[in-house]
Amino acid sequence: MKQSIVFLILLMTLHIGKAQSTMTSAKDNDPKAKTILDKLKKQYDTYKTMEVKFEMELELPSQPKEVQKGSVIQDGKKYQVKMKDQEIYADGKTVWIYLKKNKEVQITDVDDSATADFLSPKQMMTIYEKGEYVYAIVDERNASGMQMVDIEFKPLSKKTEYTKMRLTIDKKANKILSLRVFSRDGSKYTLKVSDILSKKV
Repeated sequence: MKQSIVFLILLMTLHIGKAQSTMTSAKDNDPKAKTILDKLKKQYDTYKTMEVKFEMELELPSQPKEVQKGSVIQDGKKYQVKMKDQEIYADGKTVWIYLKKNKEVQITDVDDSATADFLSPKQMMTIYEKGEYVYAIVDERNASGMQMVDIEFKPLSKKTEYTKMRLTIDKKANKILSLRVFSRDGSKYTLKVSDILSKKV
C-alpha cells in the first residue's frame, strides 16, 4: 500500500461524451481531453525546476480518513517528496524511500516505464501518450471563477492495483487542481494541489 501512496503523490505533478463502457483501448481516447493534456504538458515542459505543495486524503476500507500534507520538488530528473510518514529522494538513477516510523530506507533503481511504481512528476505528464491508458472528459463546469474539467483515466492492463484515476484541471489557468485514484482494494486517494512554484528553462 505504501507504493500506491507514493505512486499517487508523484502522479499529480506532473498531469464528456464517451460512456466509460466504451473506453476499452487507446483508440477510444477523447481528442478534446488530449488537447487539454497536451497544453498542460507543454507548460510543464518549460519548467526547469518546480515545487508542488499538496494535501492528500487517504480513505482506506474500515479505517478513518487520514489527511497528510507534503511537497514534491523536481529539478530535471532529480526529485524529492516530503511527507509526515515518509520521504523520497531520486537522483535520476536511484530512488531512496525513507519510512520514518520504521526507521527504514528502501533503495530501488529508477524505472522510466509507464507501469513503474515510482515516476517523477514530468514522467507522469507523458504517460497518457504511451497508449497504456484510455482517457476521456467526464465533466466540465464553472465554479469559483474556474473552468473546471474532469478527465478520467482507465489503465488498459488488468494487473494494475488501481481501477481508474480522475484528474481535475482548471482549463482557463492551465493548472492541475486535484487527482483522485481508485484502487482495486476499495482504497481511495485524493491529492489536492495547493501551490506550484516553478522556474522556467
